[in-house]
Amino acid sequence: MTAALVTLAYAVAALLITLLIATLIHKPLRIWPTPGEKTWQSYLFWPLFRGLNILCFVVALADRTPYFGLPAWLRALALAVLLVSTAVFIYAFRLLGRDNSYGASEGLVTTGIYQWSRNPQNAMLMLVYTALAIAADSGPAYVVCAAMVSVYFLMVLAEEPWLEGIYGEPYRAYCRSVPRFFNVARALGR
Repeated sequence: MTAALVTLAYAVAALLITLLIATLIHKPLRIWPTPGEKTWQSYLFWPLFRGLNILCFVVALADRTPYFGLPAWLRALALAVLLVSTAVFIYAFRLLGRDNSYGASEGLVTTGIYQWSRNPQNAMLMLVYTALAIAADSGPAYVVCAAMVSVYFLMVLAEEPWLEGIYGEPYRAYCRSVPRFFNVARALGR
């Protein structure tokens, strides 16, 4: 059963990454952000995206074969990072709002954590999946979680031109003053 799950996860990851790269190369495809509900992009993107998120955790829990043999303290630390990153993601999600998080254009949010990062949700989820892979210390989990991190990165790249098209100069000014992922110096008040 683990082999079937891993194969499914690899296939979903490969398809999703391919579609996101195709979106970057050929803008009219635009798998993300989806053009709206009940579009073929929405019917394709959301099951693949949500499925891969779930498969990362399923693979991490199902494959218990240590890959690097990481010490227990490091794996526990990774689990703690996963939990803290999840909490920060939830905060950022609530601040931006559900609809905006899922591709609506209900206003450019530049306050709270969004004054330090243009993509705090994606940044935190990239950290979540990196921490999950380390906590699991499983070869397949490393591969699937790396794919998920790649998906989040590609989503950011695909989303930026769309946001610029919607918000124009205010978004371009925001991009000039706030980094794509995170500015540690700004977060520390420097």
